[in-house]
Amino acid sequence: MKRNYTGAAVSLLLAGMLTVTGCGGTEKKPAEKPGEKAAAKPAAGLTVYTSVYNGMVQEMAKPVVEQQLKDVKVNWQTAGSESVKAKLLDEMKGGRAEADLVMISDPDFYLQLKKDGKLLNYKSPESAELAEPVDSDGAFTPIRISAMVITVHNDKIKESPRSWKDLLDPKYKGKIAMPDPKVSATALATVAALTDKYGWEYWEKLKANGVVVSKTMDMREKFAHGEYPITITMEESALKQKLAQGVNATIIYPEEGSVVVPGYIGILKDTKNPEGAKKLVDWWLSREGQSAMSLAYMHPVKYGVKEPVGAQKLVDLRIHSLSVNWNRLAVEEKQVKEKFAAIMK
Repeated sequence: MKRNYTGAAVSLLLAGMLTVTGCGGTEKKPAEKPGEKAAAKPAAGLTVYTSVYNGMVQEMAKPVVEQQLKDVKVNWQTAGSESVKAKLLDEMKGGRAEADLVMISDPDFYLQLKKDGKLLNYKSPESAELAEPVDSDGAFTPIRISAMVITVHNDKIKESPRSWKDLLDPKYKGKIAMPDPKVSATALATVAALTDKYGWEYWEKLKANGVVVSKTMDMREKFAHGEYPITITMEESALKQKLAQGVNATIIYPEEGSVVVPGYIGILKDTKNPEGAKKLVDWWLSREGQSAMSLAYMHPVKYGVKEPVGAQKLVDLRIHSLSVNWNRLAVEEKQVKEKFAAIMK
């Protein structure tokens, strides 16, 4: 059963537009001179590469953005973070990326883009009260926070693991699946964090315990049917399966800590529509944009916006989280992926 983000959720967002001014406010237009008639301007194009779920983008964000940003025509292109990165880098090698903005959960990638001078600095007026710091130069801005957790199918597992280390227990052999870090940036962050804590030996032992490295969508589907009774997955995916799809699941926040991954938005320096891009950044940081994140089970970064239903409080996620060295991962990403792949062969 696919979650429908429309209906009440979108109605709430659209209703909010009547009372809250998003996108950094509106500019006062100069009065027309006598005899002049304002000509309607065609909407300027804007392309966004994002790893946010296509359903959430098309059914929740898109209709609200179209209502609020009538002078901007947004082309949303969705894929996994690693696929977005590969596409963007390939286009940059060819001379210029098609995207105007990139919006994924991969802090180390933004650090690399900034280092390479690929991002346009912009500090949104909506970024004053955020739970996650904005880049000091405004090269990229947080818009959501995700967490990697463990999910257990209650129909198949009677005694749940409580920690990442518990997944090595022989009683869970052949019952665990996880996304591929070559495709999933949050999975890559999890590999980096657990390797820092336990060494590569952890993954060697998990391989010996029969872990399956799967495509993300296949993993979720097989978890729903109980074929993969334990998964390493994103909190928002687990919440969606449990609350919206009715899967009999328990979400485990591991004793060592979840892996917390901020999601950012950045404007590419080569954009031909910088003002439109800035307006879209403002919208994602507005109460409407942040509420859309929350309704899609992702943690908003703006103070005062309700957190996702059923999720652990962000303050608790942060207190009990495994650290990720994003600067080091930006340098060692290729080696981490290759080492993990070699272990899982």
